[in-house]
Amino acid sequence: MRVPIESSEAADYARYQLCKLAAAATVDIRAAPGADDGSLWGSGFLVAPEWVLTCAHVFVHPDGWRRGTAPGELIGVVVGGRTVPGRVEYSMPSPDGTAARMGRDPEVRDETFAEAVMQVGPDLALVRLLPLRTEGADTGAPGGEARYGLPYAALSGAQTGVQPGGQPGALPGARSGAQPVADRGHPARPPAGSEPVWLGDRYDDFLDQAVLLSAHGRAAAGSGEDVDAALLSAEFAGRNGQQILLGTPTPIRRGASGGPVLHLGRGEVVGVVKARYRSGTGGGTAVSLDELHALSPEHLLPGATGLGPEPYRELMRLHDAWHWHRHHGIDDERTSWTDLQRALGPARFGAWGALDRLSALWRLADLPAPRDPEVVERLVHQVLDIQGRPLGARRLRDWRDGHGLLHRHAAPERALRDMLLYLKLVAREAAAGIGAGPDAGEGAGARTAVESLEAWVAERAGELPPRQRQEIRAVRRAPVSVLVTFDKLPFLDPAAGSVPRYNWTVRRGYGKGEWEHVALDQSYAGGSFEEAEAQVLQALAPQLLGADAEAQTRVRLEVALPEERQAHPTYRWELPASGRATAARPPAGTVRPVVHRDAARAGPEPEPLWRDRWRRMSRAPRQRLVRAAPPGWGRGAGDGGVPVFCHALGDGSGRAAVVGQLLDEGTAVALWRAGGHQGEECGEECAAYHEELAALLADGAGTVVRDLPERLHEVRREALEAGRGCAADVILFYDDADDTIGAGG
Repeated sequence: MRVPIESSEAADYARYQLCKLAAAATVDIRAAPGADDGSLWGSGFLVAPEWVLTCAHVFVHPDGWRRGTAPGELIGVVVGGRTVPGRVEYSMPSPDGTAARMGRDPEVRDETFAEAVMQVGPDLALVRLLPLRTEGADTGAPGGEARYGLPYAALSGAQTGVQPGGQPGALPGARSGAQPVADRGHPARPPAGSEPVWLGDRYDDFLDQAVLLSAHGRAAAGSGEDVDAALLSAEFAGRNGQQILLGTPTPIRRGASGGPVLHLGRGEVVGVVKARYRSGTGGGTAVSLDELHALSPEHLLPGATGLGPEPYRELMRLHDAWHWHRHHGIDDERTSWTDLQRALGPARFGAWGALDRLSALWRLADLPAPRDPEVVERLVHQVLDIQGRPLGARRLRDWRDGHGLLHRHAAPERALRDMLLYLKLVAREAAAGIGAGPDAGEGAGARTAVESLEAWVAERAGELPPRQRQEIRAVRRAPVSVLVTFDKLPFLDPAAGSVPRYNWTVRRGYGKGEWEHVALDQSYAGGSFEEAEAQVLQALAPQLLGADAEAQTRVRLEVALPEERQAHPTYRWELPASGRATAARPPAGTVRPVVHRDAARAGPEPEPLWRDRWRRMSRAPRQRLVRAAPPGWGRGAGDGGVPVFCHALGDGSGRAAVVGQLLDEGTAVALWRAGGHQGEECGEECAAYHEELAALLADGAGTVVRDLPERLHEVRREALEAGRGCAADVILFYDDADDTIGAGG
């Protein structure tokens, strides 16, 4: 049952239950089931479903030869009351290096070995638990426990997972993809009676109320002879290089290497037991979890599958997602680590409590990774207003690490403000990187993750004082676009009665209808389109360069035009590539995505037809090109159909009425040809045009509507640089109803 948070004995009860949870997660590491060696090698503990953290030297025999780490070799892990096979996948350092530094003296025994590895660091290893079939079990039905690695959704009731805010719904995407967690086989459920520990994200030297846990001490794997997991109180005694020195009232038991160091004051694991003093007195050493930041693909052992190109980040993602679903499991009334952390007493970090940390880390885990290794520390410096002052030598590999660094350095009275400001800055950084990398297909899931984090921060910021609330709101994402709008005035040129007059504006766009005016012409008389265009080109270049610098990528250029100007080749605008007077002036379409919008759709809310067409288009799994020809002109394209025109549009061609009718019907995405033919009859050139364009866009496997601007930019850049190809004169009409231009010109 859940911990009674308001109970007067809640803190003592929580510490007792924390020890039980940590003990249940502590495992024995031995030889593989059926091996002749029945001795205990060491301890370990679950840190994520299917993953056990221990010490690397556990897999080096006291005589110096390695064990359990050869390609294809298995080990035995006693977890949840039974022995399951495991495979050592990561070792820091490698077993070969450890053995070489130790030597191979057959007289070397446990105590001497423990002393010998004192200087070998960081001395950590990760073991993957492998499937284990049980007698009489089915092959994977929910609740059957046919094997260890069943998906979490199949065993834990997570089919009705809880979304942020506590509402039931489908499980969210993992990492930054759009697939639900269960579909990715994540997270799996450990055997009954055990589950991963909570890994702390704050690393400092002082340890109060700490305990060490070690292996359960079974005489032989599977023998049924159980001994309770050892639990020993400890206190911080200093540091020796990478090692934490611990004092204990009695000697640490044999086989403790690899066990967890549990901080009872915080309710989290902060280290890994490394060695006991061989003098027979109490005390020993431990490895700080800070050392786990160094985990990289180079630590992957031959033959292991591993955790991908960012193993530390992926391990933390699995850990944080597991604990969020564990705490919010609808059908699970068992006490969670977060329940116990809340019950330890009054909040020790201001208004930022255990539930806030749980929610924040879960959301951070689903964001795209930081784009450079310095961005996390830069954001922490910005939050604390200490630019240029070092915060130690910690490795900051992930957004989670910045959260932990703030735990150590922020003042409790400003904790809520500092944490929310950090999360808002992270959301801005993550949003700026979406679509800039090679995995553009994950963009939709990444955008959803950013929006979820921003919405939660906005809701949580309601508890802040007004000035701090405004400080959080003032953090905007980096710009994603620059918009030029040509507004036709409601009168004609008095000197030339048939010539319309125009005003113009230039705005920076931040997504979701958020715009900032940066340049405009609001003169009463306006000017001809050519005059307005010349003025825009003068004002546009510095705004594009500034937005690029802020976003650290080339932002999109959007041009909102009246319907009769929709065939104007704005992608050929020649804009300086830098602020230098002698800078090159390449066509805009070779530098960045360029799209057209409808200037007549300015307003705070999209028209119902436009909004409906956009949403049906954006939700289609993939777009297809529909050749637009009389008499229908592509108006029956349906969901996901993009009309493609090869006829001339606008500027007296007679096709402006077609564009106007399409826009009246809510068309959100279409492809025009700037140099289309005048007559309605199509020739061989048109067939080649449609065929080539369809082939070019089809190269982007899995293309969805939000990827079309970037995809067309790539093929158009190649065509413009080569001076040939149909994409050189293609205009993408792309009017996002979720990012309306807004009223006010």
